[in-house]
Amino acid sequence: MILWTPLPAEQVLAGFDDQVYPDYESGEVAGIPVLLEKVDNGKKRVVRINSSDPAHYLNKDVYPGLIT
Repeated sequence: MILWTPLPAEQVLAGFDDQVYPDYESGEVAGIPVLLEKVDNGKKRVVRINSSDPAHYLNKDVYPGLIT
């Protein structure tokens, strides 16, 4: 991406390094590969189903937002 601006790069990118990124990890829930986000009390939330099997997306027990 090219950003055309008369402002110096330091001013445009100010605060960019201060962002806090979620703590993600890969895992499995009910045998389905998922992307997990750590939340409070050591629990994890399903962020994304990482599978190429269409049946995994139809499984009612595993869905994005599920806290395990």
